[in-house]
Amino acid sequence: MERSISLIMPAYNEEDTLEFSVTSACEKLRQYNFDYEIFIFNDGSTDKTGMIANYLASIDLRIKVIHNAKNMNLGFNFANGIRMATKEYTGLLPCHGQTSPESFDNILPWLHGIDVVVTYISNPEVRPCIRNIISRINVWLVNFIFRLNLKYYHLNFYRTEVLKKIPTSTDSYALMVELLVYAVKSGASYKEVPITLKKRKFGKSKALRFKNIINIFKTYARLFWQVRVLRKRINLN
Repeated sequence: MERSISLIMPAYNEEDTLEFSVTSACEKLRQYNFDYEIFIFNDGSTDKTGMIANYLASIDLRIKVIHNAKNMNLGFNFANGIRMATKEYTGLLPCHGQTSPESFDNILPWLHGIDVVVTYISNPEVRPCIRNIISRINVWLVNFIFRLNLKYYHLNFYRTEVLKKIPTSTDSYALMVELLVYAVKSGASYKEVPITLKKRKFGKSKALRFKNIINIFKTYARLFWQVRVLRKRINLN
């Protein structure tokens, strides 16, 4: 039985890693006999990212490119990708080239029947120390606030039917937490699987920009009010 996935790939100044990220993902999807569509969001890049994205779309009609006139942030792009997704599952894959292609060997076999495949990083030591510390604090904070026990929150694959029912209220990186908290607290079935990262060779992470940090705390406060105080749940049936 052929399965299908919509892969959302935001890219901001990723000219050095975009082609590898896309082509390696396509190879894995074909290996596992997945029908797929890929949405590359060129998020206001000032390098050759847009040109490379257009080239990739010209050689594979399943790849679609959306060019943002200015940088709109990961959450904005993922929310747009959700609305555009037509396949059975939808997932996020940033174009920074850090997620190893072998990670798909852990993810793809579970994309059948289950609502969410939740990934966690099995080799966090490849990331800068300060990034690891902040990531651990963030995971602990979210687990504490929402009474959960998840290992990571930011790179997940959802049954599209479930994902489209969850409200989105932020264009920041915190959207990934918002979606997963709503899904799990509303009773979605999930499986945690490990992924491996490669050391980043080009560019640097945009996740810790000051604007993102402010938006993250605003989102957490709003989510706390909705999920913990008002006890809002999503009907996933």
